[in-house]
Formats: sequence, structure tokens, C-alpha cells
Amino acid sequence: MVSEGKRNTGFTVGLLLGAALGAGLALLLTSRVDQEARQRLRERGVQWRDRARERAEEAVARARARAEEFRGRARETVEDLREKAEELLRRGREGLVADEGSSLDE
Repeated sequence: MVSEGKRNTGFTVGLLLGAALGAGLALLLTSRVDQEARQRLRERGVQWRDRARERAEEAVARARARAEEFRGRARETVEDLREKAEELLRRGREGLVADEGSSLDE
């Protein structure tokens, strides 16, 4: 039969080897899980960055299109106002000439 001391020693050695093996496996698996998690986070970060870049480019394109639209409207408005001002100036000159002619006749 196995003595009580050898049985306790065997149990203690088995317990320590099991704990060491378990700790080693935990570190190994944790490292792998950490690496996988970091890789997934990195990939997700790249996806978010790309999506943000695309949306920013779309927003810039829309802003440029709107700015060009407003520029076109502003040009049309300025041209219309210029034409109206020229017409008013022409009418004013004609009115002055007509008034001068009528005051000279009096």
C-alpha cells in the first residue's frame, strides 16, 4: 500500500502541476483572445474610418454643388440688378433731357 505521506505529496505535486498547466493555458488562450480582439477592433476602426471618410467626401461634394448653385443664382441676380440699374439710369437721363428741353421752352 501507498503510505499517507506519498499520497499527500502526489496530490500536492498534481495540484501544483495542474495549477501551473491551467495558468499557462489561460495565458496562452488569453493572449490569443487579446490578439483576436485587437485585430477585430483594428478592423472595425478601419471600417469606421473609411465610412467617415466616405461620408465626409459626400458632404463636401454636396456643399460644393450647393455653393455652385448659389454662385449661379448670385450671378443671375447681379446681372438682373445691373440691367435694371442701367434701365433706370437711361430713363433718368431721358427724363433730364426732356425736363431741360421743356424748361428751355418756357
